[in-house]
Amino acid sequence: MDDRPSAAQVLLTRPQGRNEALAQALRDTGLTVMVAPALAVEWLDTPRPPACPGDLFIFVSRQAVDAYFSAQPVPWPPGAWAGAVGAATAQALQAHVPPARILAPADGLPPDSESLLATIQAQALPVGRVRILRAEHGRDWLADQLRQLGWQVDIHALYRRDPCVWNAVACARLASPEPLVLLLTSLEALSAIESSLEARRLDWPPVLHAVTLHERIARRLQYRYADRPDGVLHVTLSSPDGAALFQAIVAASRQLPRRT
Repeated sequence: MDDRPSAAQVLLTRPQGRNEALAQALRDTGLTVMVAPALAVEWLDTPRPPACPGDLFIFVSRQAVDAYFSAQPVPWPPGAWAGAVGAATAQALQAHVPPARILAPADGLPPDSESLLATIQAQALPVGRVRILRAEHGRDWLADQLRQLGWQVDIHALYRRDPCVWNAVACARLASPEPLVLLLTSLEALSAIESSLEARRLDWPPVLHAVTLHERIARRLQYRYADRPDGVLHVTLSSPDGAALFQAIVAASRQLPRRT
């Protein structure tokens, strides 16, 4: 059995600065990689609230961790908690917060607000103040749930995510019938890509293998392909750390048809 990666291309769409190491590792296996960020991240010049003992700070992404601690370099106070929606965010927090004070979904659980809420409840923290650190816009489900449980919740926007307008080359590559593995890590990125395709009057490719992080993204893609009788969609769910994404993308590339 030939288990080498196929000649399929890989399209990486995470924000600038998040693709380079993964792209090189994939190229080293013989894959052709195109980097086309779907979102541009810009830190906001807004106050960073200081953490106090008893506080729970929830970081929704690695960008939230970077944006907060770049402007708040003081040591993490004893007695304060830091929550992370996913494993990659939790790993980034370990550079600033003692691991024993980090709450994150256990391995095997989806990296989402539902899993983090279950983790917070299992810890049986005393109800107090929560600060959610995120982008300008985001899902409010966790904030609403915590308020219903009696927490005082404040939301702090530390960065913004603007859609990137893809050039003709990136759009044509995605829309092409040639084999492709697409890394797609957020619903916002999916919407940005759709806008670029629509602006150039292009559609999603007839055959796509997407590697993504959450079932919500998979369901959105499945909805896009539901009314395409000739469309074939394969979706692989992966954890967000680099090693897992590498393995998922290489495995996906081996499932695509080989070009002769």
